[in-house]
Amino acid sequence: MSHAVEYFSLDKMGRLNWLLLLTMTAAGGLLVSPSFAKGLFIGGLIANISFILLKKDITRVLSGPLNAAKGRFLIKYYIRLTVLALILFFLVRYRSIHLVGLLVGLSTVVISIGIMVAGAARKVALTAKEAS
Repeated sequence: MSHAVEYFSLDKMGRLNWLLLLTMTAAGGLLVSPSFAKGLFIGGLIANISFILLKKDITRVLSGPLNAAKGRFLIKYYIRLTVLALILFFLVRYRSIHLVGLLVGLSTVVISIGIMVAGAARKVALTAKEAS
């Protein structure tokens, strides 16, 4: 019996990224400072946009012939990485942002991944428990 169970949805993770960013920004503004919240929001915005673009590119690569799209994917990946590095360099260089807030914001996607993996592990454990 082939019963596919979805343990990890990238669309669900994308929504969680935005929800987490908004929640953390509001909490940061209330508990720390508006400057911290601004840095957190900008960092999360950068991370979420990067996640969306990477998801789109990977989906496109995996839907077609792998060898043909691999080179273009790598070029786009390194261009995006360079642009991100330049944006972060200028934000840090000119101190226009709260650095700790920026780092926390950049971590929103990583935190979402952790939450999604924990949820998937829970589903696997429950499925295994039901099967036994």
